[in-house]
Amino acid sequence: MSIAAVWATPFSQEKAQQLADSLQLPLHSEKSAAVDFYLYYTSNGLTLIGTHLNLGPLHLDFNQGALSQRLEKASIRNEALARAVGLHKKRDAHICDATAGIGREGCLLAALGAQITLVERSPIMVALLKDALERCEAPWREGVHLVAADSVDFLNTTLAEFDVIYLDPMFEVHSHKAQVKKEMQYLQALMGPQEDGDALFRVALSRNPWRIVVKRPLKAPSLLAQKPDFCLKLKTYRFDVYVLP
Repeated sequence: MSIAAVWATPFSQEKAQQLADSLQLPLHSEKSAAVDFYLYYTSNGLTLIGTHLNLGPLHLDFNQGALSQRLEKASIRNEALARAVGLHKKRDAHICDATAGIGREGCLLAALGAQITLVERSPIMVALLKDALERCEAPWREGVHLVAADSVDFLNTTLAEFDVIYLDPMFEVHSHKAQVKKEMQYLQALMGPQEDGDALFRVALSRNPWRIVVKRPLKAPSLLAQKPDFCLKLKTYRFDVYVLP
């Protein structure tokens, strides 16, 4: 898999060069079918495009669009994840989103008052998230901390303490299904379809937080075959909630 940064206009050349240097990517002046993925800047921020994916560009924006509207309208009552992590009991909980992805769920919890540490292992997703958070104008942005790391390594070494650890280990989805979001297809193309959910869960347990919340496909087995204290079920997935002593 090949990834490059590209600049197409003079205003973006310096930023594209800095990005290429930081991620150790080649820098091109134009796109080519010979490269699988391109990162490039527009006037709206950093964008990712998969040359051979029929998905369109991936651009993260917390200031406008559907995601911004969801964050503005969110409440603890109408967001199952907020109830799963216990924000109705600890509104300012410190939460580690150990599988941050594009940051949608972590930032949702931040918008509802939580302090969030986003941990993401893909340098490309980290770059997109960092750019989106730097452009973010919402007050909840102050409660978000972004970490570029493997989650197992991070949880094994960090001195930070968390009230809640949230896990959403990537599982295989089928790209021909209309309901599969573009962001998930990009994540799979960049990182592969599977993460070691059991390993993530095991290290989360060792941290002994107040709660661990795991997002699972509706019919999938629980991680480590460990029965949760309770589940919140939605249409196609559920939240397994573990309340630790």
